[in-house]
Amino acid sequence: MSKLRNVIRSVLQIGDRKIPIVSTGLKAILGGLENILESSSQEKEEKGKESWQKEQKEKGCKKRVILKKNDKPKETSKKQPSAATKKHLVSKLSATNPNYRIQRELKEFIQEPPPNLSVKVGKNIRVWIVTMIGAKNTIYEGEVYKLRVSFPPQYPTMPPSVYFLPPNIPKHEHVYTNGDICLSLLGKDWRPTMTAQSIANSILSILSSAQSKSIPMDNAKHAQNKPGQYQEDWVYHDDNC
Repeated sequence: MSKLRNVIRSVLQIGDRKIPIVSTGLKAILGGLENILESSSQEKEEKGKESWQKEQKEKGCKKRVILKKNDKPKETSKKQPSAATKKHLVSKLSATNPNYRIQRELKEFIQEPPPNLSVKVGKNIRVWIVTMIGAKNTIYEGEVYKLRVSFPPQYPTMPPSVYFLPPNIPKHEHVYTNGDICLSLLGKDWRPTMTAQSIANSILSILSSAQSKSIPMDNAKHAQNKPGQYQEDWVYHDDNC
């Protein structure tokens, strides 16, 4: 297009020198033609620009759609506490309050939750429901269980009562079908420096270390018992649990 304009300008310059009268008419005609060509060129450039912008916009839309389809929701280690749990967290308790220690443990559990564990509390701060998810690369991977943790009046001198809630009770050699757990930390090996969180971690650990799923050999002796009773005088088939 620029070459054609240069030819037109050259013809006009020659016409001015050789035939001024004819040149005047030619100048008008060729000048108009040049304007048409220039206008057409601008129009094509604008259309080309619009087409390019439209193409880029469509590519951007497609890219966003692809990302939207492929994006996975981000996993968060911290779950938002329930309204009842929040209420317990903001309550101001004195150090002499029997629930002071339990509230402190609850805050620590929620602020820095251990992997695969979360906690919810209802109206009674002394009863927790701990959700446990089987750790990766274990035979319980992805399986979801719930522990009921209740704190006795003598806590922390005495351990909390902890057992699995039905219907999802893990099949494990130290877990009875009524939900009870053969764990010395819930009896003679309990220390006041321990916490409900450390107990939950220990239970998750015994599940994670299991190589096979099987119920305790003396399960029949305990299956009908009320779960969560103090374990100091209990007799299990395995003294090392």
